[in-house]
Amino acid sequence: MTYTPQQVANFFLDKAEEERLPLSQLKLIKLVYIAYGWYIALKDKKLFHEPIHAWKHGPVIDSLYHEFKHFKKAPITGRSEEIDWDTWDTIYPRIPSDDAETRLILNKVWAAYRRFGAWDLRNMTHEQGGPWHKVFKEGVDSIPLDDEDIRDHYSKRIASYLEKTQ
Repeated sequence: MTYTPQQVANFFLDKAEEERLPLSQLKLIKLVYIAYGWYIALKDKKLFHEPIHAWKHGPVIDSLYHEFKHFKKAPITGRSEEIDWDTWDTIYPRIPSDDAETRLILNKVWAAYRRFGAWDLRNMTHEQGGPWHKVFKEGVDSIPLDDEDIRDHYSKRIASYLEKTQ
């Protein structure tokens, strides 16, 4: 099943709240990007279909940036939300609890990266030869990252992570 960036973002926002860890917009976007990388490396499928763009401070999912930009550097205190236009109810998109495989991957990403600060994650996504580095051009914010580059990069990262945890 394919999700939306908002569902993935709410997963991490819920985890952060449970553990009382502040989560800024920059850190949230980097976590969602990293989750996309892990998912495509492990499942050979996209976690969501929105393109990821190379911006000055790394990979960005545009919809998440615009939804949470008003928090600036402050911890996010809300959730991504949608409106059900038939009922006018507010909906908080979530990864279904019965999708154990996706939740397992997202939990592994959270466990591996939750203690890093926003700027640490930003710097990780700027790695020489990484997906962002391959396409970034100063002053141009609309260049999409290549899924093959993301898959290859995170396949190596996961292998490295597994070596360190054994």
